[in-house]
Amino acid sequence: MRASLPVLLPRPRELTLLGGFLPVPPAPHATRRFLESLPRTVAEAARSWGGGACRLEQDASLGEEEYRIEIGAAGVHVRAGGPRGALYAAQTLRQIHAQNPDALPKLEILDGPDLPVRGFMLDVSRARVPSQEELLALVEGLHALRANQLQLYVEHAFAFPGHEDAWREASPLTPDEVRELDDACAARGIELVPNLNTFGHMERWLRHPRYRPLAECPDGWTHPLTGQFKPVPGTLFPDDASLRFVGELLDGLLPNFRSRQVNVGGDEPWELGQGRSREAVAAHGKRRVYLDHLRRICALATERGRRPMFWADILMEDVALAQDAPADATPVVWGYDAGHPFDTQCGRLKELGREFIAAPGTSAWQSFTGRLDNALTNQAEACAAALRHGARGTLVTTWGDGGHHQPWPTAWLPLTAGLAMAWRFTANLSPDFARGCATLGGLSAEDGAAAAETLRLMGGLDGLIAKSTRNRSLSWDFLTCAPEALPGHRAGVAPAEIEASLAHLEACRKAAGRIADGRVREELALGVALAAAGLRRAKGEPDAPEERADLLVRHRAAWSRRCRPGGLEESCALLFGEPERR
Repeated sequence: MRASLPVLLPRPRELTLLGGFLPVPPAPHATRRFLESLPRTVAEAARSWGGGACRLEQDASLGEEEYRIEIGAAGVHVRAGGPRGALYAAQTLRQIHAQNPDALPKLEILDGPDLPVRGFMLDVSRARVPSQEELLALVEGLHALRANQLQLYVEHAFAFPGHEDAWREASPLTPDEVRELDDACAARGIELVPNLNTFGHMERWLRHPRYRPLAECPDGWTHPLTGQFKPVPGTLFPDDASLRFVGELLDGLLPNFRSRQVNVGGDEPWELGQGRSREAVAAHGKRRVYLDHLRRICALATERGRRPMFWADILMEDVALAQDAPADATPVVWGYDAGHPFDTQCGRLKELGREFIAAPGTSAWQSFTGRLDNALTNQAEACAAALRHGARGTLVTTWGDGGHHQPWPTAWLPLTAGLAMAWRFTANLSPDFARGCATLGGLSAEDGAAAAETLRLMGGLDGLIAKSTRNRSLSWDFLTCAPEALPGHRAGVAPAEIEASLAHLEACRKAAGRIADGRVREELALGVALAAAGLRRAKGEPDAPEERADLLVRHRAAWSRRCRPGGLEESCALLFGEPERR
């Protein structure tokens, strides 16, 4: 029998087949025992060094996460730079053994990461807060994809002591749950980094009378990009009172994490200069006022023994200011569209000698089907720029804007690609998406393949209409917009494009029906049905109340399988446009 290359996710740096096989007799044979006792946690890996024909040895010439595997006639020899490298070697061996249960192909593997940081950030504040069971399952999936950092984006969805009025209806993460997640992450070599927005995106605090006096614009503001008046403020006024408030939140959150880092957010303070800071902005400029306050926020983190990181969008608007950003803080350069200038922005930070992280997105949010082509290009561009300019790593993000309507699986293919490329870029430009779906969804190999095929089809929907919108799918816009906004979204879309899209969704529906796992099948079928409802609305077909009722029932059921109840009614209210909103 001729040996074939194992199918591995992520693909390693180097893999050489040597020819022939190493038999794996039944237990108690030493080779079988070795394979069955491979470590599954960092602590187990640290206790696994030993000798024998099949052995795991520490090798100081390798980096902490690097490893070598040699499968030869004498046995299996694994060398690793440290416990995490040993853990990754064990993952690789388990994949090889699963494909070759009775005789391992003789081979040599040299492997290790391209980037030190391979992270994922999940928005848990825009309506959806996953159940603890789902979060623990996510940790397992991320570990299998070699992620070593996880951030849960928090605005109000943590049970901050003394602030029950802000989080009471959110089904928030509790301190005990965060500590349990932190333990699970640490066991698998993943750093759970606290992530708390501290300047902009504070709507869920400032909507309450208790916190409204902290706002830049307590009586509402006008969005500078859309001209739309927003009655609920979203940005803190940059003064001592807001700093005391942020310090109190940090004091409630940070003690639950091992990490000595914290992401303090700081992105999109849209109102700055419209309200109470108007005179300061007129005198010094918006970006200078922003940067001065960011320094003070970062100092709060430093005082608490944490290294801050922050979203770098304002910083990159005027790169001359980048050199004045807090020296002990890590900028996170984010952009979610294909063609985002990662190369220019990362190059500028490299010139300044700054440590930084590049953050692409899954393109799953504000969509029912995902925007796969955009997402995969975005991942590749961010990772390539990170490597070219010496970034610490990448942070794949997925958000929940507009009601967090997207099925969770629509993030799986971009997440698989982003993490695999961060591990070894060139080897994983086309990763095994079927295995990625099986890994992240806890699916059989057959269902992983069926889910991957369905997600590929769904993710191509947006390409059938020439018109596009930033960070959103038109089918989502069509369904969720207010009636008066529908003509604007529909403008420039040909009837033939809508018909082709509906036909494509029918193929997606049939593909989803081939998934045996009921939860994933229904989630994807619901995404297809919601996108089709949006397209029919764009066609001018009248809304059928019974269809809306059925879609809401299905949305609530799908939500409840993975997430806590807080935020569900908000999501439902945002699903069918203004008349449905409460």
